[in-house]
Amino acid sequence: MDNEYLNDKKKLVLNQIIESYLNEGVPIGSKTLSTKSNENVSSSSLRNIMAELETMGLIYSPHISSGRLPTEKGLRLYVDNLMGIQTKFNDDEDNLISELHVAGQRGPKELLSEASSSLSGMTSHAGIVIIPKSESNIKHIEFVRISKYRALVVLVDSNGVVENRVIDVDEGTPDMIFETAGNYLNSKIKGQNIQQLRLKINEEIKTQKAEIDTLAASLINRGLAVWANDQPDSSLIVKGHDKLLDDIHALEDLERIKSLFTTLGNQEISIKLLEDVSNASGVKIFIGSENKLFVGTGCSLIIAPFQSSENKVVGALGVIGPERMNYSKIIPIVDYTSQVVSKILNGEKI
Repeated sequence: MDNEYLNDKKKLVLNQIIESYLNEGVPIGSKTLSTKSNENVSSSSLRNIMAELETMGLIYSPHISSGRLPTEKGLRLYVDNLMGIQTKFNDDEDNLISELHVAGQRGPKELLSEASSSLSGMTSHAGIVIIPKSESNIKHIEFVRISKYRALVVLVDSNGVVENRVIDVDEGTPDMIFETAGNYLNSKIKGQNIQQLRLKINEEIKTQKAEIDTLAASLINRGLAVWANDQPDSSLIVKGHDKLLDDIHALEDLERIKSLFTTLGNQEISIKLLEDVSNASGVKIFIGSENKLFVGTGCSLIIAPFQSSENKVVGALGVIGPERMNYSKIIPIVDYTSQVVSKILNGEKI
C-alpha cells in the first residue's frame, strides 16, 4: 500500500497507532487515541478512519472490542517513510569511533566483535555481525619495521580488504630481511589463501627448497602464523542474546528464537542474507515474516553491509529486536556503524 492511497488524516492516525505500539506494545482504541492527539478529531471520526485503515490491511484488532495494532504491512509503510528522512546519528559518535578503532588495532575479529557489542549496547537489543568464512586469496603481503623488536605485517586480499598485525622480531634483524621476506611471499601467493600459503611455505622451508636465509624464514613463519591463527571460525557474531529474550514469555517463542540464531549461523543462510543486503542501498529492514527466517519469531532485523576498499560487500552488521523496536533511533545507528567498520577495515581515516 503506497502513501498516495492515504490522505493526511489517515497517515496521522496510522503513525499515532504505530508509535503508541512501539512505545507501549498494547492495542489502542479511538477514545485513547483522541485524548493523545493534538488534532481536533472526534472519537467517531477516528473510528471511521481506523476502520478504513483496517480494510487496507494496515492495522488489525487482536481481540473483539479491543483497540488496534499495526500489521506488518502497516509497519512496513511506517519504516519506508522513515527511510526517506535523513536522520543523523549524533549520540555517542566519538565513543563508538574510539571503541571500534581500538578494537580494530587488535584485528578484524576483535573489531567485528566490538561492533556487535556496541550495537547491542546502544539499542538494548541483540547486535549481530555476519561474516561468511573467508576463502579469499592473498593479493599482497608486506613487512614493515615499527621498532627495534616489532614489525607490522600488512596483508591485502583479493577483495581489497587491508589488514595489519604486529609481530615480534629478533634483535639485530637487518632492514633488508623485511624486504626479502615480503618479496619471497609475494612470488608465491598467486591463487593461494592464507592457509594454503602457510602450508606451502612451511613445506618449502622444511625441505630446504626455500631460497631464503634463517632470519627471513623466521620472519615469514611468524607473519603467516599470526594470520592463520586469526581467521574467523564462525560466520555469526551475536552479542546481547539476553536482551532479545527479555520479552519472551512462552516456551515455544523461546525455541523459535533459539532456532533463529542457529539458522543464522548456517553458512548458506548467511550468504543468502548477505546477497539480499548487497542488492539494497544502505540499510535493509526485514519486518517479521517478510523474511522466512523470522516467521513466528515476532522479530525484525535492521541490517547494513560493510565493504572492502573495492566496494565489495564482505559482511553485514545489524540489530535483531522485537517488531516494536525503535526504528527511527536504530536505523541511523546501524547505518553509521557499518560505515565506520568499513573504513577501519580498509585503513581509511574516519
